[in-house]
Amino acid sequence: MSVDLSNLEIGKSGIISAFTDVEISLKLIELGCIPGVKVTMIRKAPFGDPLAFACSGALISIRKQEASTVLLESE
Repeated sequence: MSVDLSNLEIGKSGIISAFTDVEISLKLIELGCIPGVKVTMIRKAPFGDPLAFACSGALISIRKQEASTVLLESE
């Protein structure tokens, strides 16, 4: 079952399986978020945007729209 990063609940994790936007994927790959890597949702802003998640030892914050382009598999 595949879900996108924007729908991940706080404290839950998933494995990056694919990206649907090339431009955003390049930014995330440079930060170490590549397919096969575990990501964990850390927090969401009060109105749900931006989102902060842990990936490859880094805390990354991106907009909800950008997070929706990252597809995850369950752990």
